[in-house]
Amino acid sequence: MGLEEIEPIFGEAKAEWSAPNSPPLRPFLFWVHALGSSSLRVIVTDFHSNTFDAVRSIEQLEDMRDMIGIGGSWSEFIDYVIASIKSDDVKLILEGQSRLEEICRNN
Repeated sequence: MGLEEIEPIFGEAKAEWSAPNSPPLRPFLFWVHALGSSSLRVIVTDFHSNTFDAVRSIEQLEDMRDMIGIGGSWSEFIDYVIASIKSDDVKLILEGQSRLEEICRNN
């Protein structure tokens, strides 16, 4: 399966901070779609103050495949990525600290 064959995927991501005891986050929605045959685009937003946009090339997806350790064909890997994105357990982990924590610490 080539990237251009991927239908757009919409869903909700469960967002959380990587740091413990951080304030809760608003719900995030995401949209994943192919940009032709050469890259995959992911847009994530809480429709308030956080929106993220990432484009991953085939080379970056291959690197991700190696990091995850998924063997098999490219098609099997893409099927795995799609199934993961379509699952009910998509997580968005935000690094760093929230702005609220930063304000409280500086006052």
